[in-house]
Amino acid sequence: MSAASSPVRLLGRPWRILWFSGFFLRELVAANLRVAWEVVTPTHYMRAGIVKIPTRARSDTELVLYANLISLTPGTLTIEVDAQREHLYVHTLYVPSREEFVDRMADFENRLLKALR
Repeated sequence: MSAASSPVRLLGRPWRILWFSGFFLRELVAANLRVAWEVVTPTHYMRAGIVKIPTRARSDTELVLYANLISLTPGTLTIEVDAQREHLYVHTLYVPSREEFVDRMADFENRLLKALR
């Protein structure tokens, strides 16, 4: 039996997925509140843009899940995956800086991959 399929690792996976689900739920609520605030207030704080984001997803499942979770979050939309499957193009309503947005998405992906692998 390999280390990747050891009973301890397999038993830990549901907890990692539950942990990621809680993280995603928190992000989802925060994004909803931010977009709702934009709708109900006269001042707009949006700085929209399209950002090229590197990805470490290896399988189709990881890549599709990552892209779809980004799109489920209000204010972001995955537009395209490049042909080499190394980058996502994401439209976002809030780009404080390209580096900050890429770092935020990298943290999001790291948490997702930790839950899946």
